[in-house]
Amino acid sequence: MFPKQMNEMKIFTPTHWRMAMAFLLFGFIMPISAKEPAPTTSLRMDDILKMAWDNQVSLQTLKLQLKTTNYEWEKANGAYAWTAEAKGTAKNTTNFNLPQYAIQGTRITDNSLQAGINKKFNTGTSLGIAVIDNRFETNAGKTQSSSGFSSFAQPSYHFATVGINISQDLLKNFFGYQDRLKLASARRSSSIQRLNTLDSLSKSLVNSLIEFWNLSLAEEVLETNTSLLGNAKLIRDIYSKKANFGFDTTGDIHQWNSIVLSATSAVKNSELERNRNRRDLLTSLGKEPDGNFSFLPILNEEKLEVTSNYEEEVLSALEKRYDVRASLLQLKNSEDNLKAADNGLLPKFSVGGTYNFKNYDQQFPQDFYGILGGRFNQNTAEFKLEYPLGNEIAEAEYKKAESEKRQAQLEWTETQNKVRADLLSKRENLTVSYELFLEAKKNKQESKLFYYKALSAFRNGRGTSLVLKNAMDAYVRSQSNHSQSLITYNIAIVQYEISKGTFFEKYSLDPEQLSLLNTEENQ
Repeated sequence: MFPKQMNEMKIFTPTHWRMAMAFLLFGFIMPISAKEPAPTTSLRMDDILKMAWDNQVSLQTLKLQLKTTNYEWEKANGAYAWTAEAKGTAKNTTNFNLPQYAIQGTRITDNSLQAGINKKFNTGTSLGIAVIDNRFETNAGKTQSSSGFSSFAQPSYHFATVGINISQDLLKNFFGYQDRLKLASARRSSSIQRLNTLDSLSKSLVNSLIEFWNLSLAEEVLETNTSLLGNAKLIRDIYSKKANFGFDTTGDIHQWNSIVLSATSAVKNSELERNRNRRDLLTSLGKEPDGNFSFLPILNEEKLEVTSNYEEEVLSALEKRYDVRASLLQLKNSEDNLKAADNGLLPKFSVGGTYNFKNYDQQFPQDFYGILGGRFNQNTAEFKLEYPLGNEIAEAEYKKAESEKRQAQLEWTETQNKVRADLLSKRENLTVSYELFLEAKKNKQESKLFYYKALSAFRNGRGTSLVLKNAMDAYVRSQSNHSQSLITYNIAIVQYEISKGTFFEKYSLDPEQLSLLNTEENQ
């Protein structure tokens, strides 16, 4: 019995106890590790643009501004809308009981109701149509004191009037010349505001792309620093083993302890920078800063060829760029403003007339029956001439408009030159940034080979720590330069598209459909 018990006791050796504990720990750990990770949403560059377009606060503000860019035009054009008016008066008069009021009456009631419509046309014509019902009653010849004037007694009458009034501006506003200039200027002002807003929209979208690429760069820096930290720890461990065996007589282990600490700090700082860029990007996209999103940095590494016909590209940019179109409209506005100021030196002269159809009856609306028959009419004609002596205000307006036109001409010339200079710079920047990217890519490959060979030689005891450290530093710089040059190249592509005015076309966005003017902007 005893040997058997001894054999049974030998079954639970320390090894078996460790295995049993491992199984127990495995049983506790499995439910935790089996938990599925939270799903993530991958975002590419096109997704970033779409999300920024739909959610970014600054973009939403600009899009709302687009919907109100017609304000100047609508305000100016609203002055030519039809206007309806209605009014009424009630007048009761009581006179002294004197002989002179025997014919007129001592008690008079004079009530009227009027309705009409008016409109000012951009041809300098004003038109008004009014319908009036006037009720008149007097006690003349109806009182005892005025019995001798009974022949003047009359019942209550309703007097009807249909009047048409028309006037026409001449000289200063010859058949609406001045009004049409103001309308054209207001229309262009609305277009200028719209184009400036569209220009700001494109810049905001580019800023979203840059934030996206900055996050990609921060991810690359974190990955590089993490890799360097691992390599530094590996080399530090080699020196640590040498020190344990007494082979580190120069104390290099302390230098590599310092390098590991510096690399650890670099990893922590780059992780903070990555997280900050990530939260800023998510916040700008209208998402929660702790949202579970993964970003896929799709960067273009292919060479983008520029067109050989530079002049054709300049003409296309002058036609499509928002800032250029706004500058051209500003020049046209200054020309029209000078015409209006020159026309403002003339006197204001208008002619007009009124034609009133009248009728009467004791009842309403019978008083309007047959009113257009022309039995009782009233016609008037008038002219009006105004001219301020000295006309200093008009002369000041002319001088100001003349100066503004000259300024607009200078700015238009400068804008065209800026477009040429900008396009030349962006073409050159695109070519050079791609060449720098290729050089950085090649430098990264060479420094990587140098670093790995130095690391291999050091492991085999043929290299020095100084050579290895220089190789590591060179590799870090080459990786950083490679990532930065790739992002710079992609930014150069976007800047090139903006300089040509084709940025929205490239990414299939059409912001102009958010705000449509009533007429073409160049009219």
